[in-house]
Amino acid sequence: MSGKRPKSVSFNEKNMRDNEILTYLEDEHISFAPYVKDLIFADMQRRKEGLRIIQKNKGGGIKIVVAGNTHPPSAVGV
Repeated sequence: MSGKRPKSVSFNEKNMRDNEILTYLEDEHISFAPYVKDLIFADMQRRKEGLRIIQKNKGGGIKIVVAGNTHPPSAVGV
């Protein structure tokens, strides 16, 4: 057994949003599966990271930043 578990995603070309996604992927030469994996992993990291207090002042105010790790889209190999 190969250890692979495929997950399929269907796009309806008649749906404006789906069609826009498909056009974007084609125009930017983005390989779909690695791109989706990168997005899922980035979301997982962002959710684990949460909010981080950077600075707390005497008045009780705080400065926060939401940190997340995002990777650039994976290019299609030709």
